Amino acid sequence: MRTKRRIVAVSSMCPAVFLVVGALAGSPAHADEALLQGVNGLRPGCPPIVADPRLSAAAQRHANDMLATGVGGHAGSDGSSPRARITAAGYTAPGSTGEIVFWGTGAAANSASALDWWMNSPPHRALIVNCAFTAAGVATARNGTKLTAVVEFGTG
Repeated sequence: MRTKRRIVAVSSMCPAVFLVVGALAGSPAHADEALLQGVNGLRPGCPPIVADPRLSAAAQRHANDMLATGVGGHAGSDGSSPRARITAAGYTAPGSTGEIVFWGTGAAANSASALDWWMNSPPHRALIVNCAFTAAGVATARNGTKLTAVVEFGTG
């Protein structure tokens, strides 16, 4: 079975974008506690990231939007940026924010694939292991064999 993925990472500290071809459609999104635990397990020497409901709302909004519209990357289908979505969700803490995005189909439509891909990509890994990030929101959206995953990072 052939799988397609599209992955993107961005940080207000060090923007980076990586794309692998993919396509999505659908809608339901939900916070993904297991994925947050997976991210925390990949941060040796860092305090655990605490789930922030505002960052979770921003992540959920974008995961759902990507799946529903097929628009990927960091710009929402409405043109919104990660920072705009984070601020609109009420997260106005000073400091840096970062976003990593994953989408996969078929056998790659799972959280483990997202974690593996992010950790094998230097810009994505840099965001995950950045100990300055102490808060995050994590959401996934699924539709059949398609998955989007978004992590919004904040400094507290």
